[in-house]
Amino acid sequence: MKALIDTNVLIDVVQMREPFYKDSKKIFQMAIDETIEGYVSVQSLRDVFYVCKEKYKSKDPFLPIEQLAYLFNIIDVTSEDSISALMSGQEDYEDALLIFSAERNDLDAIITRNTKDFYDTDLFVIDPSEIDKIFEPGIRSGKSVVDLKCGD
Repeated sequence: MKALIDTNVLIDVVQMREPFYKDSKKIFQMAIDETIEGYVSVQSLRDVFYVCKEKYKSKDPFLPIEQLAYLFNIIDVTSEDSISALMSGQEDYEDALLIFSAERNDLDAIITRNTKDFYDTDLFVIDPSEIDKIFEPGIRSGKSVVDLKCGD
């Protein structure tokens, strides 16, 4: 399954944000194990960078971005995605951008904690807490997720 990982899931992991950290970290593990083929939007990387730099005053806000870029495929947002998002009637423009970008890249799903915000799409929308109902849990690769966090 090719899945776009929403910004909130990425930030859950880099901030180690409870109570969401454990479920969101499973998504990273699934990408390492190649259970899913993970994708992130370039705008999500920008948002993670901002959180690390401004909120956490990280000395190296690029480190989590480098790690995310290594783990996930990066997709862009085009002017066509932007126009489609504007015309879509979706209440949240940023979420609409993700929908159209994911559809254009032939992805199967969006993994987000805000499932209710991703309507009017044929994409499968999954909450990280529900992922075990879809995939059998377990580490198959022998590798594990390193802690990606903003702080020192």
